[in-house]
Amino acid sequence: MNLTIITYLSIVGVTLAVLFVLLKYFGHNVYSYVFAETIYGAAATYAALKIGHDFFMIFQLLAIGAFVGGPIFLGMCVFFAHPRFKLMALTNIILLGVTVLVGIDAFFIEPHMLEVTKHSIVSDKLDSPLRIAILADFQTDKIGDYERSVLQQVANEKPDLFLLPGDYIQTFTAQEFAAERDKFKQLFKDLNIAPKHGTFAVQGNVDDFACWQQLFTDMPGHTFEQSETVAAGPVDITGLGFYDGRDGQLKVARNAKSNKFHIVMAHYPDFSLGKIDADLLVAGHCHGGQVQIPFYGPIVTMSNVPKTWVNGDLVKLPSGSNLVISRGVGMERHNAPRLRFCCRPQLIFVDLMPDKIKPQANSMMSPVVSSWDQRSEYSGSSF
Repeated sequence: MNLTIITYLSIVGVTLAVLFVLLKYFGHNVYSYVFAETIYGAAATYAALKIGHDFFMIFQLLAIGAFVGGPIFLGMCVFFAHPRFKLMALTNIILLGVTVLVGIDAFFIEPHMLEVTKHSIVSDKLDSPLRIAILADFQTDKIGDYERSVLQQVANEKPDLFLLPGDYIQTFTAQEFAAERDKFKQLFKDLNIAPKHGTFAVQGNVDDFACWQQLFTDMPGHTFEQSETVAAGPVDITGLGFYDGRDGQLKVARNAKSNKFHIVMAHYPDFSLGKIDADLLVAGHCHGGQVQIPFYGPIVTMSNVPKTWVNGDLVKLPSGSNLVISRGVGMERHNAPRLRFCCRPQLIFVDLMPDKIKPQANSMMSPVVSSWDQRSEYSGSSF
């Protein structure tokens, strides 16, 4: 536990002690509870903003204030209000229950509650069906049973093509990275993940420029250090370099000599706002917001694309291209709280279907999200 978290816990602890004394001596006045709630919320929020040194640390401190200090504070309110103010006590019991249940879901259930999403695309550029696995934001600092189960799902589906749009191992030291790198590569061997047309990967923003490609040595396929187009059996894949993926004005043309189905992949989804001549665009990075508010969606997406695009749906762009931005299978590490809420991790499979079997394929088509909603979220920070 680092010094920032210890300092924040100390501030929360002192605040709770002061409020305990306040409620003990003034709990006979109903307004004292309103005053105490205001003080706790203000103190917990101000302290997080004041001592948190980056966006993710602020978010982690706020989570501590809500899910550690919050239940303690609400329990105090119930204890002192119960003899005199039944409604006030009941209200705080409900808030306490909701807080605890949300915390259990966000920290212990959803982060490992993998959702497998399947889409279908019909194209006249294909002669036979092709299954693509898309695994974004593996983003772990310790490969364990969950990570193995995710790759087991990939192995079970036997994809013809495996696309990984960045963020693989997020560790603090080179030694930790080396250990997890070896586990990552061993999992591919153990599970016999060897798609017929290869495994293709681009760099994510948590991936070290110098060594991320070590994860994929000896694997059939290609890693994209810079933007380029390569052939992968019946499709062409353009993998974008790290900075090109962030360019919302990017222009990408398909190979004029090829009539193959064209896939463009990057870590950041912002490139999809440019002029991209492709049949399928693939990205990750946003984690679906990692926290979504019911009936509202992601609080932030760390991208310029409309927030309705980042949920792993099949989005039809104005150009006619299809776009998939995965919610990813992992979470932000380091200073961020390790939680997901209303935003399950996601593994995606896309079945490309030849036009000649269109009647069968239509019955399998995934819901398509319209691109008309141009609301977007932007932040200078990134996952």
